[in-house]
Amino acid sequence: MAPTSTLRKPQRLGFLEAMEMSRLPSDDSSPATQRFMSHRPAWQPGAELPWDRPDVSEEAASFRNFKAYGGHVYIQAPLAAARIVEAKEEEEANRTSREYNRGKFGIHSIQGVFTYGGYTDRPFIYSVSKLSSGRSFQTCLVTVRQPTQTSATPRGPFPLSDANLPLGPICFSCHVTFKRPAPNFADEQLTSAQERFAHILSRRRPDEWEASPQLDMDILNDLFPNEGHGGFPIVDMYKVDMSSWNADKPISERRELLLYRLHKPVPAEDANAHVLCHAFEADRNGLLTIGNHLGWGYNLAVAASLSYTFLVHVNAEEAVMKDGWWIQEVCWPRVSAGRAVLESRIWSPEGRHVASGYQDGLTAPREGKRATEKL
Repeated sequence: MAPTSTLRKPQRLGFLEAMEMSRLPSDDSSPATQRFMSHRPAWQPGAELPWDRPDVSEEAASFRNFKAYGGHVYIQAPLAAARIVEAKEEEEANRTSREYNRGKFGIHSIQGVFTYGGYTDRPFIYSVSKLSSGRSFQTCLVTVRQPTQTSATPRGPFPLSDANLPLGPICFSCHVTFKRPAPNFADEQLTSAQERFAHILSRRRPDEWEASPQLDMDILNDLFPNEGHGGFPIVDMYKVDMSSWNADKPISERRELLLYRLHKPVPAEDANAHVLCHAFEADRNGLLTIGNHLGWGYNLAVAASLSYTFLVHVNAEEAVMKDGWWIQEVCWPRVSAGRAVLESRIWSPEGRHVASGYQDGLTAPREGKRATEKL
C-alpha cells in the first residue's frame, strides 16, 4: 500500500463559482474595449496529488506542474464576450419593447492562441472588443493579461485593486463568433461513439471507470493511482479503459473516451455557459496523453498548447447538459515537427455530434532519458 499524504481534500467548484468575474471601468485610451477581471484562481493540474509522500522520487517530482489549467482562460475569455453580446441583445429588446423571434445569439466558435502560461496566484484581465456585428452573426476579439506581481490574496478571491497593477504581455487571445439558431435543412454525421464503442462502454457504469487523471502521464499514473478528481472544477470526468481497442492499432487510429457531466447545475437557459463547459472539458489532458502513446510517458519534456479551436455544429441550445453522460472522443491524426494535433468530438447522451475541438501543441521527449515500454 502506498504511503498516505497529508494533503487535504480540495473543494470542487461548479461553473458559476469557478468563472466568477467582475466588469471593470473602461480604459480611457480605448473606450470601445470592455474589461473584466476573474475572481478565483484557475485550477492547477496535479496540485492535489500527494507530492509530499516519501516515495516520490526527484525524477517524478520534476514533472510537477506549477501553471494554471489552460481551459480556465480558454472559456472565461469567451464568457466575457458572451456577456457583452447578451447584455446588448437584452438592451435592444427592452428598448424596442418586443421579443426577438429569431432566437438568441449562441457561441458558434472559439479560436484561441496561447502565448504564455498562466499563473494561479493572480487574476486574469480580459479586454473585449467587437470586430463585427450583424443581424445573425457576430465576432469578438478577446485579449488576456495578468498582473506582473502576485495578488495580495493569492488564493482568492482577488480584490478589484489587482486590476490596477502593471500588466504583463498577452498570455492568451481569441476570436469568438456568435450565431443565431437556424433550421436543419440537412443533418449528417459519423456513426456515434456510443454505437461504435458499445461493447466497451457496456462493461461498466460511467462512474465506475477511473476518474480522469489529474496529470495523465504514465509515470504519475503509476505513482499516484486512483487519486480521483482532485479539485478539478465544473465537470465530473471518467476515463474509459481503451487499452484493448488501441493495442493493435497505429497511433493515428487509436482513441480515448472520456465520459462527463456537470459537477453542479448550470441554468438551462444559459446555453452559452453550457457550450463553455464542453470546451473546458475538452482541453483536459489531451496533449499529455499523446506522450503516453508515443512512448514518452516517463520522459515527456513538453506538452503545451499553441492553438485551440472549438466549433459548435448545432444550435447552442442543443449543447445544454441535462440528464445523461456526454462523451469526448479523442484522437491524434498527426504528429510532426515537434507538435501534435488533437481532435475531439463531443457526443451528446443521445449520440448527437454537438461540437469538435482541434488543438495543436508542442510535444517532445526529454533527450537522454529512457522511454516507457507501454505502447
